[in-house]
Amino acid sequence: MSDKAQALVLWRAEHSLSSVEELARAAGVQAGTVEVFVRYRLIEASTNPGSDQLFPTSVVDRLRRIVHLRQEFGVNLAGVAVTLEMAEHMEALQKELEVLRGH
Repeated sequence: MSDKAQALVLWRAEHSLSSVEELARAAGVQAGTVEVFVRYRLIEASTNPGSDQLFPTSVVDRLRRIVHLRQEFGVNLAGVAVTLEMAEHMEALQKELEVLRGH
């Protein structure tokens, strides 16, 4: 797949929106669990807070990471927030390093 085609696929996935129920179903959790993660700001809606919150489908991966950290390692919500922040920072640094190396 060309870089342009891959970028288009990523853009479409990023801009597709899901409800709390759809997001929960995609990640294999209850809607109430998603709502708890929203309250703790572990995931964020693309729309204004309220009953009709919509989330980018890209949030599914983050939600799965959260569930994995909670279930497999017993990490509390504060620990999940720190872990995800550090992982995202490391990923950004890795991308920056690749750019600097010319890859």
